[in-house]
Amino acid sequence: MTLELWSVFVTGGMLWLSIVIQQLHLDKIGGTAYALSNRADPPPDSPAQGRLLRAVRNQSDVAAVWIALVLVQQITGSSGALTYWASLAMIVSRIFYLPLYAFGITPFRSLSWALFLFAAPVFAVGVVLGLGTIGVVAGQ
Repeated sequence: MTLELWSVFVTGGMLWLSIVIQQLHLDKIGGTAYALSNRADPPPDSPAQGRLLRAVRNQSDVAAVWIALVLVQQITGSSGALTYWASLAMIVSRIFYLPLYAFGITPFRSLSWALFLFAAPVFAVGVVLGLGTIGVVAGQ
């Protein structure tokens, strides 16, 4: 499996892990009755629960962008050094983001987020450069 596909795998895995951790924390603060209910009346958010909810949203947003980029790269076969290194940066970003955000460790959480913000356009440039010409991009 290519590193680009590994980055999608890690992104999906970290999204799943974020959801699980957030849900377990919610069940802990809400208790067994809440966990088994229809969840119409959630308990008040704790600071940690708020951070975990935002981490899940962030992981979802990042996954949507990243998966779209890698899908285009995989379909076109436009792999290269830029897509490789951007994928590695993405893996590092996602692995560190969840614990840094969950524990409120600043400014490193923001640096992890910035790594994704840098990796995505670098990856996109790598895809475009790997295609060779604009005619290929437009399907001509």
